Amino acid sequence: MLTIGEFSKICMVTKKTLRHYDEIGLLKPEYTAENGYRYYKIAQLKSMLLISKLKSYGFSLPETAAVLARGDSAYLADMLEAKHEFLQAELQDRSRILDQMRVDADKLRRSIDIMEQNIVVKTVTLEPVRIYSLRKKMSLKDFDEVFTTLYATAARQKLGIAGPPITIYHDEEFDPEHSDIEVGVPVTGSGDGVRTLEGGLCCYATHIGPYDAQFSSIYAALTEWIDANGYTLNGPPYDKYVRGYSDEGLPPSEFVTEVYFPIRQK
Repeated sequence: MLTIGEFSKICMVTKKTLRHYDEIGLLKPEYTAENGYRYYKIAQLKSMLLISKLKSYGFSLPETAAVLARGDSAYLADMLEAKHEFLQAELQDRSRILDQMRVDADKLRRSIDIMEQNIVVKTVTLEPVRIYSLRKKMSLKDFDEVFTTLYATAARQKLGIAGPPITIYHDEEFDPEHSDIEVGVPVTGSGDGVRTLEGGLCCYATHIGPYDAQFSSIYAALTEWIDANGYTLNGPPYDKYVRGYSDEGLPPSEFVTEVYFPIRQK
């Protein structure tokens, strides 16, 4: 048996951390004396080292607890592959951010305003269109799952897809974790969940690339254009994914999104 101090030294983990793991049930000592002293088995060293390894891989404590509870190599392999995909996507996002930072730094050295986006705003009068849609409170992280459900249920109702998908934002304020969002797709035919998206005058702009920090510049540009040209909003804004969600395997750099603001004269 090892004292908590000895166990801590061997695994290079503080005693405070070991006490916390004990309290949350992640790694409990083999024996706790009446005086509160904790003692660990030699065999528990392997579990502690696995916890440290998974922590370095970015696993949360609940994820790590699930791995220890299962004790299943196949399950751990699946978890590692899923975490690898997540970190790979995060690495790509970070790479794009680093590239943009380098571009912005270069612009600033040449006295160029990095907030100048040269976004072209246009107006268009749209005809009403029938869409099949799902509306609920959701997180932006739920989009992939919701769009998968949207297309699957449209197929079960034998609705013909007649255009790229859209997302309508019904909330007055933005909350990435809990917003009133409607996802839809133009369809032919009728059925449960099919409604008419009203047409009318809109201003719009096009964004090419991933849904990163630059994407919000489109919304800012449209808002400024509306104010400068004597218009006001006449309904919730929506995004049309001309190329993106419905194009499997398309890299984010090639996404094409049109952002529409329904408007009317003041």
